[in-house]
Amino acid sequence: MFNVLVQYFKKFKFKLDRHTFHWLIFIAILIIVSSAALIMLVEPDEQFANFIDALWWAIVTATTVGYGDKYAVTILGRIISIVVMLLGIGIVGGITAKLADIFIDFKRRRELGELEAEYSGHIVICGWSNKAKEIINQILNEDIDRKQIVLVADIERDPFPDNNLVHFVRGDITREEVLKRAGVQRAKSAIVLNSDENDATTVLTVLTIETLNPDIYTIAEISSSENKIHLKNANVDEIIVNNQINSQLMVRSALYQGTSQVISELLSNESGNEIYIFAADKQDVGKIFLDVFTKYKREDDIILLGIKRKDKIITNPANDEEVKSGDKYFYIAKTKAK
Repeated sequence: MFNVLVQYFKKFKFKLDRHTFHWLIFIAILIIVSSAALIMLVEPDEQFANFIDALWWAIVTATTVGYGDKYAVTILGRIISIVVMLLGIGIVGGITAKLADIFIDFKRRRELGELEAEYSGHIVICGWSNKAKEIINQILNEDIDRKQIVLVADIERDPFPDNNLVHFVRGDITREEVLKRAGVQRAKSAIVLNSDENDATTVLTVLTIETLNPDIYTIAEISSSENKIHLKNANVDEIIVNNQINSQLMVRSALYQGTSQVISELLSNESGNEIYIFAADKQDVGKIFLDVFTKYKREDDIILLGIKRKDKIITNPANDEEVKSGDKYFYIAKTKAK
């Protein structure tokens, strides 16, 4: 509960009735300090040798813990003890109830998607469908250092209420204020799903995202290839055409049986090999692709698929293709190599 409260105050910062809470704390301190001073006046010195002992007694009595190591022996002292216990039950109960309200309100607002996400370097997923659920599960299963996800969708409740790595923000994915609440301006990447099968929604969303954060890496899904030009104009980094990919995969599978199984294994992190990427080592610069291909297959048992050179992708490079500074390798492996 303490971690939740820290997260509540430091990260989400939504308001509570500070006036009531501050008064409860003030009254509790006043009762403890004043009762400690009174008990020292009415009790023998050997019972409460110093103010620290009296303060300890006041706290234990007010919270009704009752260790019994310090207690009143005079009639007046016992009357003070009774008053402190009765007042303590009410004040401590009030503080506890207020903290419980904070916890409950926090949980409720989180489930309703009302809390602002203040992360940085996270992944924003816009749109909700079974595909979005699968994407989130794949990311959570991926072996990466940071996999904080912010889901933006116009649905009633958080579909991942018990997972702190998924933060839900409710609202229209095309609205600037909603995307700001998702922390798009500090996000590392964004996936915009065509959940309503309306390419106009996708285009409008990515335009808003790119306006808020020109450095973000965006992946957008559309239904019609005719709309790719609009996404390119919006500086989308990767465009996925739904029907086109499915039809192409079915054709390749019909012509070359087993193709879909290979693609499925490479794209899933549940079993088999996956596709990864890492930056070329400095010692690779200047070498030809065939040499580095052989080196990594022999030493790390990975297969290099191609090179990413700035915005250009070179698949199955020529044997004599020279590796340059800043190149990245796409590779296949059972686990992430670097």
